[in-house]
Amino acid sequence: MKKERKAAAPVGFWMSVVTFLVLIGLVVGLTVGMKTTPHVPLLLAVIFAAIVGAIYRHSWQEMLSGMTEAIQAALPALLIIMSIGVLIAAWMAGGVIPTMVYYGLKIISPRFFLVTTLLLCSLVSLAIGSSLSTIGTVGVALFGIGTAMGIPPAITAGAIVSGAYFGDKMSPLSDTTNLAPSVSGANLFDHIRHMMVTTTPTYLICIVIFGALGLVYGSGKADTAQINVTLETLSKSFAIHPLLLLPPVLVLLMVILRIPALPGLIGAAALGVLSAVLVQGMPLSDLFGAVMNGFSASTGVDAVDTLLNRGGIMNMMRTVALMVIALSFAGVFEQTGMAASILKKVVAHVKSERGLVIATILTAWGVLLGTGQQYVAIIMTGRLFRPLYQEKGLKPQNLSRALEDAGTVFGGIVPYSTGAGFTEGMLGVSAWQYGPFTFFGWINPLVAILIAALGKSMPHETPEEAKEKGE
Repeated sequence: MKKERKAAAPVGFWMSVVTFLVLIGLVVGLTVGMKTTPHVPLLLAVIFAAIVGAIYRHSWQEMLSGMTEAIQAALPALLIIMSIGVLIAAWMAGGVIPTMVYYGLKIISPRFFLVTTLLLCSLVSLAIGSSLSTIGTVGVALFGIGTAMGIPPAITAGAIVSGAYFGDKMSPLSDTTNLAPSVSGANLFDHIRHMMVTTTPTYLICIVIFGALGLVYGSGKADTAQINVTLETLSKSFAIHPLLLLPPVLVLLMVILRIPALPGLIGAAALGVLSAVLVQGMPLSDLFGAVMNGFSASTGVDAVDTLLNRGGIMNMMRTVALMVIALSFAGVFEQTGMAASILKKVVAHVKSERGLVIATILTAWGVLLGTGQQYVAIIMTGRLFRPLYQEKGLKPQNLSRALEDAGTVFGGIVPYSTGAGFTEGMLGVSAWQYGPFTFFGWINPLVAILIAALGKSMPHETPEEAKEKGE
């Protein structure tokens, strides 16, 4: 007679905490100690979580189902991330991004250099949706100019990173901006509009601070040689024209007109393709290669080549793989009851809606500090807190905004994070040095906590909306 298999038991609180600490230990230990990418540490954490689940008699099929559901929920974001690779390559080939940089560099003024840096990095990052791409391109050029002006490197880097992460947070092209609403169940453009409540005052404060610092440090004259070389190289390599600024204007109109992200991105990429063929005269075979593998140019000027050589579907696969592995861990963590075990403890201490939002921000902050990874902070915190927001009838954009207010903007400050490592490699300044001057990353979570503590900007679902979701 066959012995009946014992029913699976939810993993207890302390074992759930141990599993989460193993995740943090693996990611921090291997990424910092061995200088490896976070993919393998996360995969090892998935394996450990699955072993724990098996010990508590959860079947492999059950845990696989949890992983599949988690990945499926983020599938729209994954598709958007791949389409962003297409868009960036098309905009590079079409001269759209080179035109933006060309006109942006022409407005630099020594006294207002730091504010200009903040604004320019914000605009570029908003247009391309990538903080790292912005730092590694226009950020490198601006850093050299700031050094020539005698402005402390740490302050210049702080302005660059602040602007870059503003765009990373607010751009509909950004992976984190798409990931947060995907995990939370919010609409992308509802999410972006809702973030303006906490982002706008933060950004205005940053403008004031960098404006004051610019008046103190920006009294010297800039060595314009680097700017002139960049401008000359861009004008020789591309047809530069103000009309090529129309595609990024279209992206901004997407937010206002509530056009779905994927069709809007395809439309904006199509404009880049037309510009590449009709304005820049690029052969279709070269264009298709750029869309697949990234735009590639050799101008003879390293700084300009760094700006131009990016985009493409394949270059986005690294991010897609990282998201899939992180979502797999989140799926196992939730399916085996580990998330619920921790959630019960959190619920016991959260008595109000204000406390819920603040707890979300602090948790996302803590996970980011522990792992150094934006994706892990957004995915884990989002899936952990989503049921509580639904229970209290709060609209999902409340959760998605809280995730980005801490989980995204602080990513460039954590010294062992991917963003900080990239920034140090590009600018030669460590996060320990520029971190205190990355005002956007520090102030945004504090503003979000203040607004939550005051009970402001926490919209609830109407009975009709709640009924529609329940059907």
